[in-house]
Amino acid sequence: MQIDVGIINYNGGLELSECVGSLLAQSVPVRVLVFDNASTDDSIQRLREKNLDCKVIESPKNLGYAGACNGLLENMDSEIQVLCNMDLEFDPTWAENLLRCFERHPEAGSVASLVMEKSGVVNAVGVRFGADLFAKNEASGLDISAADVREKEVFGCYGAVMSFRKSAAVAAGKMDASFFLFFEETEWYFRHNLAGFKTVFCPDAKVYHERSMTTVRYSPRKLFYSERNRLRTAVRLLPLTDVLKLPFQGVVRYLNMAKGGVPGQSGDGKKLSKVSICAALAKAWLQAFAMLPDELVIRKKYRKKFGNVGAKVRDILKAYPIENR
Repeated sequence: MQIDVGIINYNGGLELSECVGSLLAQSVPVRVLVFDNASTDDSIQRLREKNLDCKVIESPKNLGYAGACNGLLENMDSEIQVLCNMDLEFDPTWAENLLRCFERHPEAGSVASLVMEKSGVVNAVGVRFGADLFAKNEASGLDISAADVREKEVFGCYGAVMSFRKSAAVAAGKMDASFFLFFEETEWYFRHNLAGFKTVFCPDAKVYHERSMTTVRYSPRKLFYSERNRLRTAVRLLPLTDVLKLPFQGVVRYLNMAKGGVPGQSGDGKKLSKVSICAALAKAWLQAFAMLPDELVIRKKYRKKFGNVGAKVRDILKAYPIENR
């Protein structure tokens, strides 16, 4: 089986070339494609100067993560396809171990890699959910020695690197480019599940990733997109009775989060305030409400395509609940 790996790049700098280099150094060959989202740095120039064997697709405007993923999917034709960030380093045996896992699990539509920092801190093993679709990465922040990294079935792939069969991607359909950033892969993997495709976590397929290089951890921008898109997804997928509970659940969750305090600064060192956090949340809810008519149309479309979506999603949430510890 051949692997097509598509990299989404936005101002990736030297990290982009290093990512491509780690893929071209795999123990089994992979085909590498790069989708540049109208970068303003020299990352593509650096890549070309190194004469690395990859196909570059340049977009005249920034289409967001989901839009770039769709652009890559249109250019990939291998049985096994991968979408990933530009700030990754792939273990030399990643592709080999990934293929072996696909072969062991012919029923699986996707195989999730072990994404971790070089320090040994895990980014994610799987994804778990609250009743309002609030998502939490399983084992995030744990040292690998304390995380459950056995091969097992999980909800879907961590967004930094998603590996799947072409048939699963076709069944799920394109990502929603209007999401722009965040939660697009989660919404997409709900559709994978609804179409009957499962994901298996492979601890031997290792990828190294320092999180939020582009979007900045704890930033109001990141909070806005992730919250708005979670709400949009909830309207599409949850039973109507659960959708009506979203405002109450949101208030309870925000109050519980506030007890832990607001971080003093974002990942890029900028000062954070309660005002900026509240403004981002308010904007997210207002935009999600404004998009409600369109979301109800999509809700109807999904029910026509996938059947009893509400019941199926409730089963998914029961299978991957956020664990209270």
